[in-house]
Amino acid sequence: MGDYKALYLPYPVMLKEATAAKLRQYVERGGCLISEGLPAYFGDGGRAGTAQPNLGLDKLFGAKESYVEFTPDLLEDLALKVRGSQIFGRFFRQEYTPSGGTPAGTYEDGSAAAIENRFGKGKTLLVGSYPGAGYYLHRSPQSRTFFAGLLEWASIEQQVRSSDSEIKARLHEGAGGTYLWVVNLARASRGAEILLSTKFGPFKTATDLWQGQKVLLEGRSVKVTVSDRDAAVIRLR
Repeated sequence: MGDYKALYLPYPVMLKEATAAKLRQYVERGGCLISEGLPAYFGDGGRAGTAQPNLGLDKLFGAKESYVEFTPDLLEDLALKVRGSQIFGRFFRQEYTPSGGTPAGTYEDGSAAAIENRFGKGKTLLVGSYPGAGYYLHRSPQSRTFFAGLLEWASIEQQVRSSDSEIKARLHEGAGGTYLWVVNLARASRGAEILLSTKFGPFKTATDLWQGQKVLLEGRSVKVTVSDRDAAVIRLR
């Protein structure tokens, strides 16, 4: 895991002690860790910890559990505000008391829903519910802003950005060259501008190898229109 600048820990309800130790070491050496709620609530053998977060992760996250609620049927619309964005959780609600960390989010009643902490050379962000599942049910623009903002929080430059959420872009670079894959998920033709990271280019030519669509290239900006449920495979030179 040391090869990655940031890790996102989804639904980490059960972790082994060895895994918790690796996570502490990862952050201590400079990694950025984002975790959904209940990290290691159950440890080795499925035993619930008497202190939460369990397995010493309370020190890693700079937080202690002050309240927890497991009522999935009542928490489908659980709202919380984290790092300035209104997002949704689901299934469970874990509240915190800072113990070295700094509050980074609240539930609607003002209780702490997220904690940021510095640990060694790295840092952590603990969010007290299940925002991944919340986004699956509530695909709000603010939720997308929150998830995209995690890259900036971890000082990671996003490789590609699409002006249209229905247009997905992936950049592939290798011995055969640099190729931009642009996929339209919508059931109508859509146009989008794809902005590339400063790590790539600038390029002089852009050619769609899939259907020969017209591509407008300006430095690291690629503009293309893709038919419904179709794609463009663009060679960049």
